[in-house]
Amino acid sequence: MYTNKRRPNYRSDRGKGLSWARKCAASLLAVILVVTAAPLIEPVGHARAASAAQGTFTQDQLDGLAYLNEIRAKVGVGPLELDARLNQAAQAHAAYYNRYHFEGLDAHLEKEGTAGFTGETPGDRGQAAGWPNTSVAEVMAFGNSTTRKAIDALLDTAYHREIILDDSFKVVGIGLQDGTAVINPALLTFEESSREAKVYPYDGMEGAPVGFYGNETPNPLDRFDIPYSGGIISASTGVRIASYEASITDSTGREVPFYREFQGRTVFLYPKDVLDGYSVYTVKLDYVLRDESQPRHKTWSFTTGKGRTLKKLSAQYNELVLNPGSKLPLQVIATYNDRSFGTPKTPVTYSSSSPAGLKVSADGTLEGIKAGSYKVTLSAGGVKGTVPVRVFSRLKSKSYPAIQPTAAQDTAGHADQKAIEWALRSGIVSLDAGGRFHPDEFVSEAQFLTMLLRTYNIDDQAYASKKEKYSAEGAYQVAAERNLLLFSKESGQKSLRDKPINRYHAAGLIASADGVNFEFAYAVDYVLIHQYMRGTEGNQNWTFGSKEFITRAQAAEILMNLKSKMPQLVGAPVSITSEEKLPKNLSSPEVYEKPQLGNQTLIADFHADGTLQVEGQFTNRPNQRLEIQVDRPEGEIEEDEILEQIPVQTDSSGRFSVTSSKAYPIDRVNVFLRTEEMTYYLDVQKGKMNAMDYEED
Repeated sequence: MYTNKRRPNYRSDRGKGLSWARKCAASLLAVILVVTAAPLIEPVGHARAASAAQGTFTQDQLDGLAYLNEIRAKVGVGPLELDARLNQAAQAHAAYYNRYHFEGLDAHLEKEGTAGFTGETPGDRGQAAGWPNTSVAEVMAFGNSTTRKAIDALLDTAYHREIILDDSFKVVGIGLQDGTAVINPALLTFEESSREAKVYPYDGMEGAPVGFYGNETPNPLDRFDIPYSGGIISASTGVRIASYEASITDSTGREVPFYREFQGRTVFLYPKDVLDGYSVYTVKLDYVLRDESQPRHKTWSFTTGKGRTLKKLSAQYNELVLNPGSKLPLQVIATYNDRSFGTPKTPVTYSSSSPAGLKVSADGTLEGIKAGSYKVTLSAGGVKGTVPVRVFSRLKSKSYPAIQPTAAQDTAGHADQKAIEWALRSGIVSLDAGGRFHPDEFVSEAQFLTMLLRTYNIDDQAYASKKEKYSAEGAYQVAAERNLLLFSKESGQKSLRDKPINRYHAAGLIASADGVNFEFAYAVDYVLIHQYMRGTEGNQNWTFGSKEFITRAQAAEILMNLKSKMPQLVGAPVSITSEEKLPKNLSSPEVYEKPQLGNQTLIADFHADGTLQVEGQFTNRPNQRLEIQVDRPEGEIEEDEILEQIPVQTDSSGRFSVTSSKAYPIDRVNVFLRTEEMTYYLDVQKGKMNAMDYEED
């Protein structure tokens, strides 16, 4: 997976693998987690206790315990008891954190020799306070005036919620120091909890959260590459789940789409959009436990609390352009007070500033009537927004005379012969006096621009002056009127018009012809996503071949493909199109052939027979033992998300190559190379190859 970032001209985009910490659920294993400023939380493992020591408790501790036990009772798990020793450990660590403010999961660790040190881990700190073992878990929440508020923040998360609602824990310590809350559940002996699924939001709950915004470390949404989801729904059992099926429906019976995460004993469901406020949702869960053959069933409903508020209405782009006589569906984007966005859930009405020049239908379809600049007003739920729309002047058209491909003397057997013949029949190119096409000669910017216009039967010569001083004068006049992105214009060097055009600049020109004004780097992403151009080595930005110059034959192939996918040439708006308006990234990144190994390269080849080969080179990690982890992609319902963990030994140059020990019976896998500092990630489909060249900035 690759991140989009601003890239300078002529620089290949080197994709960066997303790094994220995965929570490993295991009984008696200390797991560290954190929740952030809304507020920030962190858990450390599963621990349980059977007895509690008495002591003097603060009112906040008693109130927090009572509230947590109230929630646990509604969920169907047993109560916790306060323990003075664990309280002491929690209070001491809250004070320690406030002194040093370690970030991320390090918030749970203390360094020996520093002031206030009481133990490196939660278990060490529990023992130092008199607790008899190291089976102490820990969650933390920041910026809370009371423990009760911290518990509310913890319940809104995934992993932290799982720990504080774990039926195995019987004893807890609570600490609150200057807004930092530390909760330390613990256990003395392991006791199997109920096999029935314990769920949250619990059955009959009112005021359930409508959304989750990633305020947790590790952030569970990183694995889905999304900034927010609907309120998290979870179900936990006392033993491992072998398989499950789940569904969410709203009050009208409509299915609610969701992402899923399976952590052995717990299933997490993340609705793909923020839930509606004050609405009833019903969840159905069918599951089979590992040591049982008959499925168990759980159905429950809950009601959400206050929903998000609509704050802004906008269109798919900041400014829209279209041709006279053409239509353009207006895609309205609603932005809410929680910074989420999506399709409005309330009806939208539309009005044009001048219906005589620009019509807008009741369903939001724009129709260009007359050249000019207009505004469309959007209204929904008392909120209004405006979208500037430009209707270009009608282009002068021309049918270019076809040239019979048989007349060409130098194209037979060429790799792009089919495209060359198309270009000749379309009349967008010509032969020289000797009947030669010159397929392997580079095309200039002026030649490529002229070929592009003629692909759409635009009469570029009609725009030239009577005293035409430059052969492509008319083409550049059309480009100026349509605001097409040309490197000669952007650089201010007209001499570049007659220099070979590279793929990077061709992508910018093509994207601008489709109604957007992206900078060149984002234009590459745009044409790849729309399949207007194909990369030379793969379908990702860094395998696009940006620096390569385009030959006449390649230009014909590009334009033949473009004509089949982009129905008309429009032009670009004046305002720059934000990179945030890029369509979604490619869902199936791949490379067409194995790239050369660089300083930090990872390659995954998922063979058609289901076996996986992973190789790479990380010159900064010679003679090191690493690990490849192969996971099922999100959405697969199986016993375990982890398919295989493969040890890796790099050689003296940091190079390695490993093959899976078995064939994977699925169509797609996620591949992780784990190091102490970073996790490198690829996803790859069966029968394809993906690669990442990771380059430090």
